[in-house]
Amino acid sequence: MKFKIISLLLASGIVLAACGNDDDQKNTNNADNDTKTEQTTDNNQNSHDNDRDDNDDQNTNQHTKTQTIDVKDVKTTPEDAIKTAKSSFDGDVKQVEYKKENGQWVYDIDLRSNNEEAEVKVSDKDNKVLNTNKEKEMDNDNDKTINYGDAIDFKEAMKKAQEQQKGDLKKWSLDNDDGQFVYNIELMTDNGEQELVLDAKSGKVLQQEND
Repeated sequence: MKFKIISLLLASGIVLAACGNDDDQKNTNNADNDTKTEQTTDNNQNSHDNDRDDNDDQNTNQHTKTQTIDVKDVKTTPEDAIKTAKSSFDGDVKQVEYKKENGQWVYDIDLRSNNEEAEVKVSDKDNKVLNTNKEKEMDNDNDKTINYGDAIDFKEAMKKAQEQQKGDLKKWSLDNDDGQFVYNIELMTDNGEQELVLDAKSGKVLQQEND
C-alpha cells in the first residue's frame, strides 16, 4: 500500500515538473517574442527616420533647383533684354540684374534719361516687358551709367565665377559700383550662397564672400 502511494506521489511530481517546464518554455518563448517585437519596432523606427531624412534632403535639393538656373537654360540674352527695356523707356543703362521673381526669371533693368529714371522688368521666357516703373531722378551722376558692350559676356563671367567657386546660378547683376564696373554673381553651393564680384571687363575675381 505504501509502495502504491509513493509511486503515485512520484508520478504526480513528474507531471508537475513537466507542467513547470512547459510554463518555463512558454515564458521563454514569450520573452523571445517580446524581444523580436522590440527589435522590429526599433528597425521600423530607424527606417522611418532614414526615410524622413532622405525626404528632407530631396526637398532641400528640389528647393535649391527651383531657385537656380543653368546658363544654357537662359532664354533671352542681356543685349535683347536691354533693347526691349529701351523700347519701353528710352534711356541709358544704370544696372542690369537677372533673377527669379514671382516664380519666373526676369531681367530687372534700370534706365535713366535727363531727370527721369525707370525700372523695366523683362521676361526671360519671351523677352516681353512685364512692368515699367518711372520716377523723377534725384541723382545726376552720369558716371553711374554703363554700356553692356564694354563688359565680357555674362556667360563668360559665369564661367570664370564657377572656376573660382563651383555652384549653381541664383542671380547676377552688372553695374558701376563705387567707380568700378563689376559683375556681382550669386551662386548656390553645397555650403550655402556665395557672392563673387568680378571686374566686368577682364573677368578677374575681385571679391568672394558668403551671404
